[in-house]
Amino acid sequence: MSSLIVSVTRISKIRPHPNADRLEIAEVLGWQVVVGKGQFRDGEKVVYFPPDSILPPDVSDRFNATKYLAKGRVKGASLRGESSFGLVVKPDDDSWAEGTNVAEHYRATKYEPPIRPGAGDAEVDHPLFHRYTDMEDLRNFPDAFRPGEEVVVTEKIDGTNCRVGLVEGEFMAGSHALRRKRPPPDATTVNLYWFPLLSMEPVKALLESYGSAARRVILFGEVFGTKVQDFDYGRKNRIDFLAFDLAVDGKYLGYDDFHAACERHGIATVPVVYRGPFSLDAIRREADAPSSVGGDRYREGVVLRPVAERFQEFGGGVRRVVLKYKGDKYLLGGHTDYTDS
Repeated sequence: MSSLIVSVTRISKIRPHPNADRLEIAEVLGWQVVVGKGQFRDGEKVVYFPPDSILPPDVSDRFNATKYLAKGRVKGASLRGESSFGLVVKPDDDSWAEGTNVAEHYRATKYEPPIRPGAGDAEVDHPLFHRYTDMEDLRNFPDAFRPGEEVVVTEKIDGTNCRVGLVEGEFMAGSHALRRKRPPPDATTVNLYWFPLLSMEPVKALLESYGSAARRVILFGEVFGTKVQDFDYGRKNRIDFLAFDLAVDGKYLGYDDFHAACERHGIATVPVVYRGPFSLDAIRREADAPSSVGGDRYREGVVLRPVAERFQEFGGGVRRVVLKYKGDKYLLGGHTDYTDS
């Protein structure tokens, strides 16, 4: 899950709105925002509130933005045929340094999706059964990848994050935030998070192959299909699982090693939609393309990672470089996302 970063930044470029004389398009970080003509200029220092920021009424009133928000929540919109994401304002303090997160100053909070109904019982957490990397949005950190760096871009699935592991000889399963109790043998409903272990023998075999020599091995993936999220990807009345990462003794495998491990055991992985030099234009195209997973819908977006695992400083600390980019179509589609914690 990404953090809320209300950043002090600069407008990269102002360009005309093709369909409105009184509007312009501001490019901010990796986002575009429709603004009033003449409000801002190229290179101007601004404060940017990304989608899913929630502003207190007195703050949004001060910006004359309340009527454009959904119960205080900043959302995407299509304005005269152009996508607009977020809110751009002039800073309260011109001395703020670029890169400063001023969410606390504006008392902004992050929208949290509703908790999934019937997500299952929480189990006592285990310190070695770690969560997956919290992924930030590439639009907030467009410089996270090096120019020309080889990246692997995979489709982001509209499902629920799932982790299954073999930890100190014990099988475990959970959502992103919570470990889940193993369902009883006579359970009549499918448990989303135990599904890969209980219904897919290759998953169990992979964990056991690494677990014979490692203290802990965790496979991460997405469970999706009927009644999981808005998209079912053609999985009518059933659910499915696609793996996207593997950690052994706390260390994530590089993409090629991860994919080879899954291939050896016959485990399907999220589709690769682009591999090559980092290109923001290519990312934008792929994020809005038709899904490669199935069904007749567009993609939720994509996930980017370097071919070679690495860490760097961004977003307030040294972090693993894995970022997401949701497509414009998805962001404007009015979808309901659920959280499992």
